[in-house]
Formats: sequence, C-alpha cells, structure tokens
Amino acid sequence: MDSAGMSTESGTNASDSTKELRSIAGIVVPALLLVLILLLSLFGNVAVIFAILKTPSLREKTCNIFLINLSLTDLMNATLVMFSALVSLIADRWPFGMYWCYAQCAFNYWFIIVSMLTLAMISIDGYFAVVHPLRYINIITPKVTKIGICYAWCQGCVFALIPAIYGWVVYDYWEVVCAIDWDSYSQDGALTYVIVAFVACFLAPTCVVVFCYLRIWRAVRRSAASVPEVCRSADRKKQDARVIYSLAVVIVVYFICMGPFCITKVWKICLGTSSLPDYLNLSASWFAYVGNATNPFIYGIFRSDFRRAFVNLICRKERIHPSPTRSMAHQGACLSQLSVGGVRLTPV
Repeated sequence: MDSAGMSTESGTNASDSTKELRSIAGIVVPALLLVLILLLSLFGNVAVIFAILKTPSLREKTCNIFLINLSLTDLMNATLVMFSALVSLIADRWPFGMYWCYAQCAFNYWFIIVSMLTLAMISIDGYFAVVHPLRYINIITPKVTKIGICYAWCQGCVFALIPAIYGWVVYDYWEVVCAIDWDSYSQDGALTYVIVAFVACFLAPTCVVVFCYLRIWRAVRRSAASVPEVCRSADRKKQDARVIYSLAVVIVVYFICMGPFCITKVWKICLGTSSLPDYLNLSASWFAYVGNATNPFIYGIFRSDFRRAFVNLICRKERIHPSPTRSMAHQGACLSQLSVGGVRLTPV
C-alpha cells in the first residue's frame, strides 16, 4: 500500500508525473458538469425511491424492487464516489489519503457492476412480461427478484475488493478517481482480472440487455403487424413508433454510459495508460456518472405511473390502495410501462 500512499500524496500516478497539470478552465468546466450530474443523480434517484415507498400501487409491483436497487446503487455512487471526485478535481489533487483512495476505488467498481447487472435484470423482467406474459407471474417472483439482487451485490463486491486486496490502487489524476495502476500491475494478475471482469460484468450483461430488448422489439412489431392496417388508428401507429423509440433510447444510453468506462480499462491494460488521451480518461468516468443521473429518468420518472404518483404526492391527493389479489396487471414488468413519453408496452 505504500505505492498508493505516495501516489495519493503527490496527486498523480507514475504515468502522469511528467505531464502538465490542468488549466483553470480544465478544472472549472468539468467541475460544473460534475456538479450538474451530481445534482441530477441525487434528485432523480431520491425521487424514484420516495415515489415507490410512498405509493402503494408502485410498492406492490415486484419489478419496482429492481428500480429501488438501481436507484440506491446510483445514489450511493453519487455520494461516495462522485463527491470525492468533485473535491479532488477542485483541489487538483487527492486530499483524502490512501485509505479512502482504496475505499473509493472499491465503491466505484462495486456500484458500477451492481448497476449494470440490475439493468440486465430489468431487461429480463421486461422480456418475460412482454414476450411470455403467462409465465411471468410464476417466474419473476419477489423471492427470485431478491435473490437476483443479492447475487448482483455479491458479484460486485468480489470484483471490487480484488484491486484493494492486492494493492493495485492509485489515484489517477486525469480520470479524477482512484483506480488500478494498470502500467505497474499488468503482469501481477491485473490483466487476468480485467479480462474476467470485462466479460462477467460488462459483456455478459450487455448481451442480456441487447437480446431481451431485441426480442421485446420483435414482439412489439409482431403485435403491430397482427392488426390489419385499416384497423390501426393514427394514435396506435404513433404509439408503436414511440415504443420502438423508447427501446432504442434504453439501448443507446446503456452503451454510451457504460461502454467507454469498460472499454478504456481494457485499452489501458493492453496498450498502456500513456496510449490513452487524457480527455478520454476523464470522459469515460463522466459518461459512467451520467448513467447514474439518467437511469432514474429512463426507468422511473418517464413512466406514466410514476408521473401520476408524483402528482398525487405533490398535490396530496388520496392514494389508490392496492388490490388484495396479486394480479399480473399490478405485477407487470417495469419494461411493460417503460417509455420516454409514457407509452406502455403491450404483452403479446
């Protein structure tokens, strides 16, 4: 751990020691962007959690357990990782000492992995609700949901602790976060670690997300094609288009936010840290942070049932209490209500 302590005191790692420091503009502009991302993440995730806990009709839906987990993960990332990054960016060095550097690195990897696995589970939830609606209620049960969430946290914990246990962590000046010193430890198991982590924590969830959403997209198209053209109203056509657009937004945002962070790690371990431009280092982390801010809007606030819950809570209207029976209408998947414009996906 001595190397980590030396690196955090100097504010840079070994690969950055010969480079120029940031300009004033290079500090102010990223700091303002990070403050905006941090505020959106705090507001959005707190709003989603509050709406679910205070609205019985949302609280009884099994799929919303995934949303609470996603929001809690993103909220902890904002408070435990992003805030430290903001302070170190403004200070232009790492001011918290080596122990918090190790902790921040572990938290960063842990929360990102849990977030990606949770997004994959949300896509699986939507796949069964839309493609296999008759099997959904027997497969996506509260018990299965909680087991999946526990697994995500356990897998994230294992991959997050390995770099700290082996002492691979330093403060990356240009990424503005504590991370693995890829240049120094690429031959000490870090290469194996990053390959396994890339496959298990990014590539596999990505394949699940793409497969599930493509199957949902095909189901929506097939459902639309089953209705004769003369019977399809203009509203129905517009709704079908908006559903497909919503699915496209989910996939594109997922790749934009998670892709750069994971790909740059593979880049560093294979080609060396010096081969990666400084601005790409910073951008990769910022895109991952943007995911924390956009997830609550895409998966929660843009849903029509969440908007109704917010209106009811703000206006203090009488709550609609859940029905005593556990029907699939109430237990419907999050993806069956996912949209950018409040469009509901129709099971086929």
